[in-house]
Amino acid sequence: ENGNCSGSIEFPTTNLYELESRVFTDHWSIPYKREESLGKCLIASTCLARLGLADADENCKRFTDRCMPEAFKKLLTSSAVHKWGTEIHEGIYNMVMLLVDLVAERIKQDPIPIGLMGVLTMAFNPGNEYHFKNRMKVCQRNWADVFGDGKMYAISPPVNLQKEPHGWLIDLVNRFGEMGGFSGIQLKLGAEDIETAAVSALVQPLGVCAEYLNPTVVQPMLDPVIDKMIRYVQSLEEKDLKDKKLVTIPELLSAIKLLCMRFQPELVTVVDDLRLDILLRMLKTPHFSAKMNSLKEVTKLIEDSTLSKSVKNAIDTDRLLDWLVENSVLSIALEGNIDQAQYCDRIKGIIELLGSKLSMDELTKIWRIQSGQSSTVIENIHTIIAAAAAKFNYDQLNHLFTLIQKSWEIESDRIRQKLLSLIGKIGREARSENTTGKVLEVLWELAHLPALPTNLVQQALEEHLTILSEAYAVKEQIKRSYIIKCIEDIKKSSQQNSQQPVWVVPALRQLHEITRSFIKQSCQKQDKSIVQDLKKNFEIVKLVTSSLVACHRLAVSAAGAGGLIGLTIVDGRYTHQDYLEAHLRFLAFFLQEASLYIGWNRAKEIWECLVSGSDICELDRELCFEWFTKGHGDLESDIQQQLFKEKILKLEPYEITMNGFNLFKTFFEVENL
Repeated sequence: ENGNCSGSIEFPTTNLYELESRVFTDHWSIPYKREESLGKCLIASTCLARLGLADADENCKRFTDRCMPEAFKKLLTSSAVHKWGTEIHEGIYNMVMLLVDLVAERIKQDPIPIGLMGVLTMAFNPGNEYHFKNRMKVCQRNWADVFGDGKMYAISPPVNLQKEPHGWLIDLVNRFGEMGGFSGIQLKLGAEDIETAAVSALVQPLGVCAEYLNPTVVQPMLDPVIDKMIRYVQSLEEKDLKDKKLVTIPELLSAIKLLCMRFQPELVTVVDDLRLDILLRMLKTPHFSAKMNSLKEVTKLIEDSTLSKSVKNAIDTDRLLDWLVENSVLSIALEGNIDQAQYCDRIKGIIELLGSKLSMDELTKIWRIQSGQSSTVIENIHTIIAAAAAKFNYDQLNHLFTLIQKSWEIESDRIRQKLLSLIGKIGREARSENTTGKVLEVLWELAHLPALPTNLVQQALEEHLTILSEAYAVKEQIKRSYIIKCIEDIKKSSQQNSQQPVWVVPALRQLHEITRSFIKQSCQKQDKSIVQDLKKNFEIVKLVTSSLVACHRLAVSAAGAGGLIGLTIVDGRYTHQDYLEAHLRFLAFFLQEASLYIGWNRAKEIWECLVSGSDICELDRELCFEWFTKGHGDLESDIQQQLFKEKILKLEPYEITMNGFNLFKTFFEVENL
């Protein structure tokens, strides 16, 4: 109860259950007083550790392995730390002191408590939220009285350095020394057969707080370990690299670097070289787990070097880049398990950092890997390339599109679908106008290939539209340029009757969608300048009406002696029905958005093309009736009257289907009610 460990000790199970219910919940609330459940469990664990029984007691083990790490993680690293008052912070200080006592006792026993050392590392980390919040606190004890002048394990930085004193952290480290923790670590590190995981666990807590350790006291203890570990890693052979125990080496070297930065600065470069060298060797082994661990560490090094919040022992970004390029790390990585999504995610980090430093040869090599591979591998490669392309320079981008083009020429339609998705992804993720512009151009050209199946034309245009609507680097002017391109394609149908207008339907659909996205984005500003522009500069209603008439003529010609029906293929790709619907839908949309009335000449042209012409089919008439019924408001009242008298009233009885009757009824009511 009071920390006195005499007599038989029983772990307070009830307190453990209560603590678990308070820790493992979204709305957690962790007790911070000595007499409450966390304090009681820590004191009991320390007593059991002193008696060598901590690992044997099931509940104690459950507390130290599962509940205690989570409790301290929340108390020390949660953003909520900044909202708590003084009483809570002082309570946490007392809880961490109890943790330090526990680890100091347990470190004297075997086996080395790797998990507990991880919690101590968290407690000794000056960068965690708790220590950051309390960085200006001074020590609560005079440690010179305990150890003698200059003999403390940890000291605050000299005042002239104008650094935060971190007094509470100094207290924790010195308490650890007072309780025999440093002696315990030194004893364990001196063992001949100690494994790297254990060395790593033992030095990490000292590595994170190295800048506050007193060199006079701590350096003589740590220097032999630093030298021994550097020699050990240097002597590793290839056969050793497949050993699962070696996964802790990058972590160990990371901690050793922190110690070198404090005690042996001349060895920092040596340790960095070792860190990179061991990762390269692990990556070259045929073992998946070693490769995966290597990639994981390379990704971490990249993140550490590029984070805005500096990581003390990060390797300089330029140094890392040079290493990646000089050792062709990417090429080596790509020889591995690229069918595994998680493996490819790791590679993505490397390729994103390399960006414009990626050589043309490496880019070609990456591209060729997918040849003859499964769908999964192809998609993984494409994901990697799309991520990198956002940082490509002009030459790299051109080279990539040359590779895509070569593949396009020889691949099946199934692979072409994937290539279109890749091109679209590059466009969506691009951050420069040049890249986006290039991608839009490529998609436009591909969609215009005469022999391309309709589904691929559709996919190319969908990707094109998504980029125009959503991409970061698309200016209004680019959208307008594609509106003009659509109009030019539509014009061809009415200008050159001899040529089949293969591209009218997609052009009308794309024009419809681009204009719609323009209006959607500018509706807050009530800006419909694009619609006014189309109305004024392109006589769009006249253009689309003429196109409808010209395409109807082509449909009749394509149908031949068999007669025209909705399913007549007009151009080897689209049906007569596709043509009708594309024209009529766009017209209806445009008249509505432009607040425009259709003139008599245009209305008469549509009617004569689809209702009273000699070569019409039933579908023509039905769609025309439907279109005029829904769009009667797009005709001025005198035009409505004229259409009613001159056209609708002259319909033959056999022409009056249900749609015909609805048309008659609508215009009759408008004229007479």
